[in-house]
Amino acid sequence: MPVHVSVYFVGMAALCLAAGPARRIGLGLAFAALHELGHLAAMAAMRLRPGRVCLTAAGMRIERPPGLQISFAREIAIALAGPAVSLLLAGAFHALHRAFPSLLSPDPFLLNLGFGLFNLLPVRQLDGGRALYFLLCTRVSEPTAGRLVTAASLLCLFFAAGGAALLCLRRGFSLSLVIAVLYLAAGC
Repeated sequence: MPVHVSVYFVGMAALCLAAGPARRIGLGLAFAALHELGHLAAMAAMRLRPGRVCLTAAGMRIERPPGLQISFAREIAIALAGPAVSLLLAGAFHALHRAFPSLLSPDPFLLNLGFGLFNLLPVRQLDGGRALYFLLCTRVSEPTAGRLVTAASLLCLFFAAGGAALLCLRRGFSLSLVIAVLYLAAGC
């Protein structure tokens, strides 16, 4: 399967490294890769082969071969497979941290929990938005589903921007929080 690495991916990785401690960034990138492998594993379980994998500033995008038709139910399963991996990892690391608190920090649990929940937000470019779109497509026309997901994305962005502003006022500026809100805004 061909893999394309965008120059913007390299730029975003550099920006992320500037935003926080390298250890957490390394863990975050490893867990992000496992999250994306969840999508690929779901496709493989359905005997679907991606056309190309692209690493972009927004993360990994799995491109389908032209003409490949997938049912809405399968699309939902593929979209939710990534967050499922993240939340399963969060559960496993939480159990390990509780069993061995002096040996394992809570960072792996928190990173996976945050990543899984963030990706479940009903925002167009996130897994939750994709799952919502395909779920709505089972009930309404695709253009109507698209408009409803756009509305959900804007509402989510409104609350995320408000929450980020409040946190920045209370706790100080956070580059990673600003990056997350800008990422959500880019998809609306």
